[in-house]
Amino acid sequence: MKLRNLLTIVICVNFVLTGVIAFKVFQDRNQPPVVADNQKPDDTTGQVTPIPEPKESTFEEALASITSKELEEHLRYLASDELEGRMSGKKGNVVAATYIKDFHEENNLDTEYQKFSIRRMNAGPKNEKGDDFTQNIFAWIEGNDPVLKNEIVVIGAHMDHIGYGPSMSRSRRVDIHHGADDNASGTVALMEIAQAFSMLKGKVKRTVVFQAYSGEEMGLIGSRYYCDNPTFPRSGPSIRKHIFMLNMDMVGYLGKGQYFAGFNAGDSSPDIGRIISSLNGKYSFAKQITSRGSGGSDHACFYNKRVPIAFLHTGGHPYYHTPDDTADRINFGGIEKVARYAFELAWKVAQADSSPRFNVAEFKEMPYVHDHGHPEVPFPHSYHKHHEGDHEHDE
Repeated sequence: MKLRNLLTIVICVNFVLTGVIAFKVFQDRNQPPVVADNQKPDDTTGQVTPIPEPKESTFEEALASITSKELEEHLRYLASDELEGRMSGKKGNVVAATYIKDFHEENNLDTEYQKFSIRRMNAGPKNEKGDDFTQNIFAWIEGNDPVLKNEIVVIGAHMDHIGYGPSMSRSRRVDIHHGADDNASGTVALMEIAQAFSMLKGKVKRTVVFQAYSGEEMGLIGSRYYCDNPTFPRSGPSIRKHIFMLNMDMVGYLGKGQYFAGFNAGDSSPDIGRIISSLNGKYSFAKQITSRGSGGSDHACFYNKRVPIAFLHTGGHPYYHTPDDTADRINFGGIEKVARYAFELAWKVAQADSSPRFNVAEFKEMPYVHDHGHPEVPFPHSYHKHHEGDHEHDE
């Protein structure tokens, strides 16, 4: 009797264990595989395969990311009727600033606004007074070198234009002045350069700041306000810590023999001059580039603060400050070349072992006047006026 009871117990225990094992096998077959952080399951086979580590972008890949297609997409929006000429203090200017800021943040860049006061101008057909203030928009990448990150490289372009006119308009018409070349061209180049730098985040020695200014058409107000009220470096803002400023204003008309980088007497820095000379051999269109600049754009206040500069500009034309400065006249392949050149120039300065020296011997204060876009301004080499249908593009 005892033997029979013992046998019954053994059979019951065996039955229970078999059931438990069978349930466990069933459960395991219907559970997704355990996946480590660097692995992923294959939906077809159930096998677990490693996820490749994110690939770091190379300088060449970052350079190639600057494309005429993206430049055109951004410029056609910024120079569209919707933005009504991007007049400082008006809705179109705020929309442009928001568009630029959002783009930078999509590329994982830190951003900030810098507001300052202006006087109201160009009310337009709706008699829109607008605000008595406007804003610069900044984005930046902090350098990875513990010492050099406190040295600032600025790449700048003004985003504003003159709205409906007629003040500052050469046509005197009350109509949308689109400002495609002046200066949506420099603004979109700035945006694409910032995106290229974002691909190399963690590799940049010095802090690089991307500055889109407002108030330029009113007398370079935005850039002058920054020079007097710098917000970099973060450890202790000082314009003295700014080692280079690269300005792009009206870079949409690149053509044969028509590329300029300013036209003032004397280089701002022999060190910047040497970097520029090394690049001029690579970029065939850039034979005329020097580290010079006139006082007609946003680099002027930096130069007057003894910061080495370069001014990239593709020449004046008859559509300057008229409603006819439209996207259809822009050489987008040319902007791509200018932007890639500017990116490489800024990269070399940001990565250099030593900061560039300012050329004190040839310093002469720049006036804060507009002159760079006017078609009658004399240039130091041949200048071909752009007429619809007959201007040459350097494709």
